[in-house]
Amino acid sequence: MLAAMTSYPTLLSPVSIGPLTLRNRVVSTSHQTSLVDDHLPTEKLVAYHRARAAGGVAAIFLEATAVHPTGLLTAHTLGGYLPEISAGYRRLVDAVKPHDTRLLVQLFHGGREQISAPPRAPAVAPSPVPSARFKSEPRALTVRELRELVDGYATAGRLARDGGIDGIELSFSHGYLVSQFFSPGSNHRRDHYNGELEARLRLAREVIAAVRTAIGPDMALGARLSANEFGSDLLDATACAEIAAALHGDGVLDFFSFVLGHSATYAASTWIAPPPPAAENAIADALAPARQAVAPTPVIAATRIVDLDDAEAIVAAGRADVVGMTRALIADPELVAKAQDPERGPVIECIGCNQACIGHYHAGVPIGCVVNPRTGRERAAQPRASVAGRRVLVIGGGPAGVSAAIEAASLGAAVTLHERADALGGQLRLAGLAPAHAEVWERWQRTAKARLRHARVSVELGSEVGDRLPEESWELIVLATGAAPYRPPLPAADLHVVSAWDAIRTPEQLAGPVLVADWGGDWAGLDAAERLRAAGHDVILACAATHPGETLHQYQRNLYLARLDLAGVVIAHHAELSASSGELALRHVFSGRERPLPLAQTLVLAQGRVPDDRLWPALEATPGVVRAGDVLGPRSLEEAILEGSRAVAA
Repeated sequence: MLAAMTSYPTLLSPVSIGPLTLRNRVVSTSHQTSLVDDHLPTEKLVAYHRARAAGGVAAIFLEATAVHPTGLLTAHTLGGYLPEISAGYRRLVDAVKPHDTRLLVQLFHGGREQISAPPRAPAVAPSPVPSARFKSEPRALTVRELRELVDGYATAGRLARDGGIDGIELSFSHGYLVSQFFSPGSNHRRDHYNGELEARLRLAREVIAAVRTAIGPDMALGARLSANEFGSDLLDATACAEIAAALHGDGVLDFFSFVLGHSATYAASTWIAPPPPAAENAIADALAPARQAVAPTPVIAATRIVDLDDAEAIVAAGRADVVGMTRALIADPELVAKAQDPERGPVIECIGCNQACIGHYHAGVPIGCVVNPRTGRERAAQPRASVAGRRVLVIGGGPAGVSAAIEAASLGAAVTLHERADALGGQLRLAGLAPAHAEVWERWQRTAKARLRHARVSVELGSEVGDRLPEESWELIVLATGAAPYRPPLPAADLHVVSAWDAIRTPEQLAGPVLVADWGGDWAGLDAAERLRAAGHDVILACAATHPGETLHQYQRNLYLARLDLAGVVIAHHAELSASSGELALRHVFSGRERPLPLAQTLVLAQGRVPDDRLWPALEATPGVVRAGDVLGPRSLEEAILEGSRAVAA
């Protein structure tokens, strides 16, 4: 405990935010969980936040909570205007209060930004300017409607106060309604809500005044603002700091929370929750002008702060007073407790993939975490099967096998893991050679090694398990041998043909120009194209999907497409390999029109995967044998880790 306090003396020290005192400087900032039914909290949401409070986080900001029916982002958005919400707040407060965790709620209106599926409600905004990303086409709010919305903020504030909430954060960031008034790109009004900065801030000030009156002086009140929206037609750091300074000058707000990005464009939206290879601690460098603009009012910094050491450095240097480590807490709700007491075990590091956190939200399903299958499932029963003292063999050291080994060992089993390669990781290790997954791989393998050591799993590398099992008695065997590249039958061609996996491994050994035939569903074709181009080859990426990386989370895909464009990779859209005429050609997937292959010396096949299940026929009849991950059917990292963790209970 004392050693940890020495390691993080500032981060783990208390801090005051208006009338609130936080026990440390790590908070879980507002993020959508979809653990909401009928716009009210569920018991799953209560359990989710209870776990993070028990894990030591100082404050939890409940997800964006609409102040009016027109502000609902999705069918799973909390309705802060509903009278029943106060009882829901009280359940949440009762869950976190025993752990000395403060609970705040973010009051919100999406304006023209609508993520919901059809039938959608009419969108509203300062002006009838469509949103490029969600393709919503709003109407302009009238002055009377604006007064109604301000009243909605006040009502939502009173209901939060009645529910025992400790504070309110007003969402003025990410291009949602109030911040749409800030920007000339979205505010074309010809009334007193547009013009010079004072006019564009009018609605924000009306909201602040109404909420402060409604909640009184004993609740903390702050605003979430953008430090930089990152777009050519959006607000830069200077403009964002000017807005912050003006609101700070009014002397009403107890804290400011700064973030990055803007919801309305593809590129800027990536900065809302940027995945690797976006810079770690992305908010820190962008924060300086905004921090200076609101000094000495406390500042919360949030955007890709995922390591405790970095968080300590940020607060110790005075760059922020509090850090939002939301994705890190999604991965490991015990993050703070482990900082205070390393004996609790290794931190489960966030790998930044976005797949099951914000990716689930965009898919309209409850929050999860790729590296922590318990996230979002806090109310679910633990595995009923008892394996304490039993001998467990895991075959395959990729994510599924590692997950199975850690879970079995944590339940008291004696576990041996055999991996035929000289290192753990499987496909993820291969993907880690490319920019999109280098950090993902580094964080996963570091966590995997630490957790395997802590669980005392015996790891045998370079150990090929053939048709005969190791000469020992096993009560449970988990087969997690992963997948292999699919190679479709192709006619002979005057080309060197390799798999995308081989191209990723050794791009410098191939001859260019290179044609990457990508079915468009996963990472392999994109990583191959990027690695080949970095090795100096001319690359054409022929993509058979509606868009490259069709199954990837949109923020990861956005960054891929930016890098490929800047690198000079040529993309042939909607083009699949065809051999209908007996010779290889590219066929348009919609029209069926064929054209000859472009000039290339090497053809790289990214055509999906097949299970590597060669051992299964010999093991299938063996009692206590289960499969997990891609050997059951190739999917993503999320399913591999989830199925590995569940294999012991199967």
